[in-house]
Amino acid sequence: MKVLRILLLEDSLLDAELIDANLKDAGIDCDLVRVETRADFVAALEKNCFDLILADYALPAFDGISALEIARTTCPQVPFIFVSATLGEELAIETLKNGATDYVLKQRLGRLGPSVRRALNEARERAHRLKAESALRNALQKLTFHVENSPLAVVEWDRDFRISWWSKEAERVFGWSAVEVIGKKFYEWEFIYNEDIEDVNSVINNLINGISESNTSHNRNYTKNGDVIYCEWYNSALLDESGNLVSVLSLVLDVTERKRAEEERHRREQEFKALAENSPDIIARIDRGFRHVYVNRAIEKATGMPPEVFIGKTHAELGFPKEIYTDWQTCIKEVFETGTDKTWEFNFPTPNGTRYYQTRLVPELAMDGSIESALAITTDVTEYKLTEQSLRQSEARFRSVFESKMIAMGFWDKNGYVTDANDAFLELIGYSRSDLSAKKLHWKDITPPEYIAREAQKSKDISQFGSCGTYEKEYIRKDGSYVPVLLGGACFEDTLSGGVFFAIDLTERKKLENRLRQQAEELAQANRIKDEFLAVLSHELRSPLNPIMGWAKLLRSRKFDEETTAKAIETIERNAKIQTQLIEDLLDVSRIMQGKINLNICSVNLKSTIEAAIETVSLAAQAKSIQIERAIDPNVGLVSGDPSRLQQVVWNLLSNAIKFTPEGGRVEIRLEELQIENQNTALTANEKLDRSKILNLKSEISYVQIKVSDTGKGISADFLPYVFDYFRQADSSTTRKHGGLGLGLAIVRRLLELHGGSVCAESPGEGLGTTFTVKLPLLKQLVPLTPQSPAKTPQSPASSPLNGLRVLVVDDDADSREFLTFVLEEYGAQATTVGSAAEGLEAVCQWKPDVLVSDIGMPGEDGYSLIRKVRALDAKEGGETPAVALTAYARDEDCKLALKLGFQMHVTKPVEPAELVKVVAKLGGRAENL
Repeated sequence: MKVLRILLLEDSLLDAELIDANLKDAGIDCDLVRVETRADFVAALEKNCFDLILADYALPAFDGISALEIARTTCPQVPFIFVSATLGEELAIETLKNGATDYVLKQRLGRLGPSVRRALNEARERAHRLKAESALRNALQKLTFHVENSPLAVVEWDRDFRISWWSKEAERVFGWSAVEVIGKKFYEWEFIYNEDIEDVNSVINNLINGISESNTSHNRNYTKNGDVIYCEWYNSALLDESGNLVSVLSLVLDVTERKRAEEERHRREQEFKALAENSPDIIARIDRGFRHVYVNRAIEKATGMPPEVFIGKTHAELGFPKEIYTDWQTCIKEVFETGTDKTWEFNFPTPNGTRYYQTRLVPELAMDGSIESALAITTDVTEYKLTEQSLRQSEARFRSVFESKMIAMGFWDKNGYVTDANDAFLELIGYSRSDLSAKKLHWKDITPPEYIAREAQKSKDISQFGSCGTYEKEYIRKDGSYVPVLLGGACFEDTLSGGVFFAIDLTERKKLENRLRQQAEELAQANRIKDEFLAVLSHELRSPLNPIMGWAKLLRSRKFDEETTAKAIETIERNAKIQTQLIEDLLDVSRIMQGKINLNICSVNLKSTIEAAIETVSLAAQAKSIQIERAIDPNVGLVSGDPSRLQQVVWNLLSNAIKFTPEGGRVEIRLEELQIENQNTALTANEKLDRSKILNLKSEISYVQIKVSDTGKGISADFLPYVFDYFRQADSSTTRKHGGLGLGLAIVRRLLELHGGSVCAESPGEGLGTTFTVKLPLLKQLVPLTPQSPAKTPQSPASSPLNGLRVLVVDDDADSREFLTFVLEEYGAQATTVGSAAEGLEAVCQWKPDVLVSDIGMPGEDGYSLIRKVRALDAKEGGETPAVALTAYARDEDCKLALKLGFQMHVTKPVEPAELVKVVAKLGGRAENL
């Protein structure tokens, strides 16, 4: 038995002897080495190996705690027991915390033997355990080394089938690092090929349910970069004592290359089998004696002879033409002599014409490397030959189109350069053929940046589908200008690295599209203006009807004093005039736009015209306390024109100024002469007026200028260019402050143009007033025409200018018939009224009126039909009765049609009583009574 070596740190010899005696009594055979000082303790530990250390706690120049620290540093595996008489409970616990194995009080040395035995046993067990752990670590290191360097990928799964180990080879095979996959289940990332997931789940279930402790599976896996690989998985399950799954170790072999090799080998075998059994080519094996060893059934289609006939025979023995079998024998002999392939073509006559064949001879080797036979593959190339001829013809035709200038064409390579182009394309983009030769034409250089992305997509389409649909783009010409084109392209059938393109110049088409788009926008704007105008027109026509109808009902239902009655009648008359003016404005616009307005030309004194217009608007100005200031040159000469139309111009401008000037404002009208050099610009607006009646222009033109300015709301700069347009208003909303149709200024401009003059508007801005300037050419000589004589005003009803005159009134409107009858009878006429054309014709025949007054628009049969029938009657039956068309149809064409069909006069509604009397008197021969 081994003698134990024990180091004793004790300064008392007596205590040391007692300790030694107790150890021997306990049966512990030991060699006890006693030291008293720190130096001796350290030296003993450095020179010797001990199985146990015993130490007193309190020493004269040393203490047990220090000794314990030295021992823990020098020999931590050696047990350390304190043997002391002064060690209290708290101190003892401290020593144990610091690493002591045990403590024994000197008063109880009987415990020393068991304590030593226990410490030694624990030390032995600890040593054994450390040795086993070290061995285990070594074994694990070896296992890890082998696993990490194994050609197989190692993957360990825990009981929940989460990855717990992922080897380096697994990282290499699959691409994911261990950090990326540890703790994941296979379905938590794209790892298993979708179609194999069900099979993998079945393998996992067999392992989990204990159906098999190991198995092998074959499935496809994804790699990190998205590739699909074929893998063999060798799976082993580790079970605990209860048979429950602890983990699964999978060894994975990447068999992608093997799988592909197998597939390729299988594919080739199938291809060869299919080739041999089903090939349209003639496949034959020929020996050194030029005899057929094997031939497939394709030979029968070519020669009409079954394969069996060829076996064991040469081409000569089979009756082939000499020139054919001689070539065959020569080529076969060459293959056997040289061991190289041989290819040649020959013609073979058949009842249906000559066929073209191409044969390739390949030497077949025996096991010893010698040439055993020659394999002949003969292909019927008749169609290819014919196609080749056709392609040559097609290429010639294509070249002829390419070299023409019918369409821009070119070729491109895989790098995006234009490699060739015809003259039409070069002219389209402005480059020369030298630029093309210098490789200066790259598609990105001639493509605007905004088309680059779409052009790249079209290139992808060509690569994927072989061509792309036509699309529009622009090219950048060499001079930097852009040219729109229609582009299309396709790649060559034999390669995706280049292709052909064509381009059609769309410049003219784009110009046409822009014109059409502009016209569409203008039409849309016109429609919008029309809609706004119709809304305003509806409002402006209805507004005067409200006071007319309102006062009319009140006058019928109540009795008012004379002042109120006069006010009501004045309101009705004023609003009726407003409505009449609106209609007159519309008719003026219609006449002007159709060029059918008539001017009664004479010499006009604009001073009188202006005064008359001022008088007309003076009441409106007074109502708003607006002061009208005059600055009229009394020496201004005459102009040539229609006095009523010129008065209409001035009245419109003054009315407009008063309308848009706030209360207390000011309106100024100025009349003066000025000289302007003749630049032939003033009278170019309209050529419909006979200039010989207006003036004879010289190098310097004298003008009369009228300026109407106000302190009103002004005109914004945005609207100023449109102020003279038809149906345009600065504010056409429902909240506008001022009424009107937006026609007055348009009529002013057109009337002035008809007079050879012009008008312009100026305004510093909104709220700063407006100035309208009218220019009319001054007369150099008087116009030969004289003003029309003023119409005679009918006498008062008491004078009865129509006394005894028989007048027939035809109108479907009862109110109109009543009004006309009242007026005619007031002036002495005998009036009869009917409500339809049929009744009117009957009255003409029976009553024989002196004058017929007929409406035009009537239900069933109109006034035009009536006058046709009247004029068809004999004179005795009333066929020559004078007739006037009194109608709301007021266009010039309405007037002309009425006169053409037989009416002597055309009068528009509403008509003043005096005007009606004048017309009827004239037709009835009573004009001298007026």
